[in-house]
Amino acid sequence: MKLCSWFVACVVAVIFAIIAHPISAEEPTASPTAWVSATKENMTKDVDFPSPDGKLAFLIGHGEYQQTIDLIDKKTEKVLQHIADEDMSSVNYNVLWAPNSKRFALMTRQGHPNQNVTIYFLKGDKFEDMGTLDLTVEIPARIKAGKEHPHVAGNNWQSAKKWNKDGSLVVTIDSAIDGAGHSASATRTVLLGFDKSGKFKILKSTVKYESSNQ
Repeated sequence: MKLCSWFVACVVAVIFAIIAHPISAEEPTASPTAWVSATKENMTKDVDFPSPDGKLAFLIGHGEYQQTIDLIDKKTEKVLQHIADEDMSSVNYNVLWAPNSKRFALMTRQGHPNQNVTIYFLKGDKFEDMGTLDLTVEIPARIKAGKEHPHVAGNNWQSAKKWNKDGSLVVTIDSAIDGAGHSASATRTVLLGFDKSGKFKILKSTVKYESSNQ
């Protein structure tokens, strides 16, 4: 009787194993391709920053893990050129066009408190990246008034302000700190000139400081 029971138990175990195996083999597994596809599907896109001549604009993509910016034909919304992308949810883009629509300054804000400016020039049928501006401003010790400033409100925050008719560009660079009932800041205003190759030089630079009790 015991041998019979043992035999029945073995048969049941074998049948269970045969049934369970294909079920476990068919369990879905996550794949990188599926994740990338889901990311693109969840990305929202907006058309913004039209060029002064009305021909071009930018397509801005906002996703949980990626931000993108592409140059498009404003009428057809066809992508003409990929400009940039960042794997950060906190990135934001802003564009300042030159009046002739042949140059633009791309401002990329990366969280808080950083923003940089990259210059693009039209060469042929494409806009060429002329480089990110390497411009800074320091807050002198006398402006800090011997105070502790644990919070950084602006860390060499670059902003393109105005393209002039002669092709020059006005840029500001801001650094600001505060804390312990005191704030200190420095704002540098720079006028940039460009040669035919797109290289820039500083034509004028001024700095304004502020120090105040909160």
